[in-house]
Amino acid sequence: MNGAIYVRHVSVKDAAQVAALSAELGYPSTVKDTITYIQAIDKSICDVAYVAVSGETVLGWIHVCYTIRLESGPFCEIGGLVVSRNTLGKGIGRLLVEKAKKWSAERNIEKLRVRSNVIREGSHAFYVKTGFVEYKQQKVFEYTIGAEVFNDKPAEGVKLVEGKNE
Repeated sequence: MNGAIYVRHVSVKDAAQVAALSAELGYPSTVKDTITYIQAIDKSICDVAYVAVSGETVLGWIHVCYTIRLESGPFCEIGGLVVSRNTLGKGIGRLLVEKAKKWSAERNIEKLRVRSNVIREGSHAFYVKTGFVEYKQQKVFEYTIGAEVFNDKPAEGVKLVEGKNE
């Protein structure tokens, strides 16, 4: 690693390196798909992604998104953070997290959250060192939308009133 490390917005020209880093974390993605994701984030008013670079080399990336929950209000969340295995422990993750904190503060959001797989104990220690506190544990469930037919029929005993939105 030669020269200064700086953080900037991700660009489609970073797609190959971003995809490679994503694969290091266990999320393989094609360069084409990564370009699509970068372009979608660029168009979003609720998302941002940054890369930490030295020269032309992407050393890590972070994706941050603004979200709101009906029950708990708005917050920002780190959707992903990856630092190259070759540069772990050099302050790159901390630099990216600081950028996420700043982006959140610029939007007057007081909470920044991150979810981390239970098997990533090193990541857990990193987040605690950067000021995060464990808030809760949860399971994540996923449903894949396929060719099923959606049934708008209400559950038994429930009467659906057409056209009434309250």
